[in-house]
Amino acid sequence: MKSSVVLALGSAALVAGLQQCTGSSKNEGGNWFCGAVNQILYSNVGHSGSYKAVSSMGSDGSCEYENHPFSGPLAPFNEELTALFRGPMNLAQFAVYNVSPISKRDTTSQPSMHARRHGHQHLHQRHAEKKRAEAKFSKSTRPKPEELEPVAEPEPEPEPEPEPTEAPSSPAPPKPTSTSSASDSTATGDYNRIGYYNAKQGIADGIVFLGNYGGDGSGQFDSVWGNSLSYINSKATGGASSPQVLDEVLIPSNKEFAIYSDKPCEGNSCGYYRPGSVAYHGFPGDSKVFLFEFDMPLDGERGFNGDMPAVWTLNAKIPRTEQYGDCACWQSGCGEFDVFEILAPGDTKAKSTFHAEVNGGSSDYFERPVNGMIKVATIFDGPSGQVSVKILDNDVEFSPSLGEELVQSWIETERTSGLLSLFSLLSG
Repeated sequence: MKSSVVLALGSAALVAGLQQCTGSSKNEGGNWFCGAVNQILYSNVGHSGSYKAVSSMGSDGSCEYENHPFSGPLAPFNEELTALFRGPMNLAQFAVYNVSPISKRDTTSQPSMHARRHGHQHLHQRHAEKKRAEAKFSKSTRPKPEELEPVAEPEPEPEPEPEPTEAPSSPAPPKPTSTSSASDSTATGDYNRIGYYNAKQGIADGIVFLGNYGGDGSGQFDSVWGNSLSYINSKATGGASSPQVLDEVLIPSNKEFAIYSDKPCEGNSCGYYRPGSVAYHGFPGDSKVFLFEFDMPLDGERGFNGDMPAVWTLNAKIPRTEQYGDCACWQSGCGEFDVFEILAPGDTKAKSTFHAEVNGGSSDYFERPVNGMIKVATIFDGPSGQVSVKILDNDVEFSPSLGEELVQSWIETERTSGLLSLFSLLSG
C-alpha cells in the first residue's frame, strides 16, 4: 500500500499537523477513509485545560456546572474511564489493567507529529439532540457520529480549518456476583489486571455491567431527565434489579451497555452524579490498558443505529449524569475516545476518533470482524502521551498481569509497516 504524509497549513500557522494516510482518501457517504491498518498510534494526546463538571441536576430541568481543571500527558483521559459497547456484537472477553506502584516507567516522550482535522465535535451534539427527541423517555441508544474529512492528498492545496461537589446520599449499590473468580492478588507484572470478563466462563471480576435503563428494576426514570443508569439484564436488552453477568450472547443492533468497575460511588468519591442513579467508579490510571475480544457480525438492520456496532470509552462522569443530553461534561471536553466504530449501516470499515477539548482522529481504518473474533489492545501510555489501538495476535492471553516490555511492544510497532497509521493531536 502507498503511504502519504501531508502537511496542512492554515492562514497564520500550523492548523492541526501531520497525519499518515495509507492509500488514497475517499469520501464514502460523507465519511472519509484512507487505507486498512492493524494499528493506529496517536501522539500528543494530553493537554492542560478545564471542563464544566455537572454540580446539580434540578427537578425543573436546570443543570449547574463548576469548573474542573486538568493537566498531564494524557489529560483528560488520565481520569476514570468507562468502556461502552453497541451491537451487533459478541463480546467474548474484556480486561482492563493499570500500572502497579512498583513499575518504573520511561518518561521520554516519542517525537511529536501533527495532523489536520476539520470540525467534528458539533456533529455529536446534533446526534445527541436527535437521540433525545427519539428516546428521551425510553431506553437509550448511541447516536451515530459523522466522520471528519481527512487530510488532503498531496496534489490539491489544503484548506485552513475554518471540581466536583458532594454526591447525593444514597445506599452503596451491591457488587456484582460471578459464577467463578478470576482475580489474582499476587500478580506482580508491571500492569495488574483490575477488571475482567469472560463470556464463555461466566466470569465478571472487578466489573459491573450498566445501561441507560433507569426505572426498569433499578436506577430512576422521570419525565425531566429520562432514564438514568441501571443494572442490565444478562442479555443486555433491558434493566435489572441487581448486578448481572452478561451471557455469551449476541448484542443486537441499537442496544448498548457500559462496563464500570465494581467499586460503588460513596459520598463524594465520584463527584456529582444523578440522584437515584446506579453509580460506580470507572477505571483510573495515568497509564492503562484495555483488552477486548469481540466480533461484529452483519445483521442487515437499517433502523436507528442499525448494523452500526462500536467500542468506545467515556469519562466515567458522563453516563452518571446524562449521557445523551446537555447535562454532562461531554460538551465541554471531558473526554470520549471512539476505539472501533462503524459509521454507516452495514459498513465494514471501523474508525477511531478523539472527542475532547482537542479533537482528532485518523482516516485510516480497521477492517470490521464479521466472520470471527479479533483481539484489540487500547493502550493509554501516560509517560509518552501516546494512545495506541492495535489488533493483536489471536494467541494473546488476557492474563492477570502484563509486563511493561510486552505492552511497549504493542505500542512500538515497526513504523515502516504499511499497516501502522500515525496521527498527532494538536494541543494548544
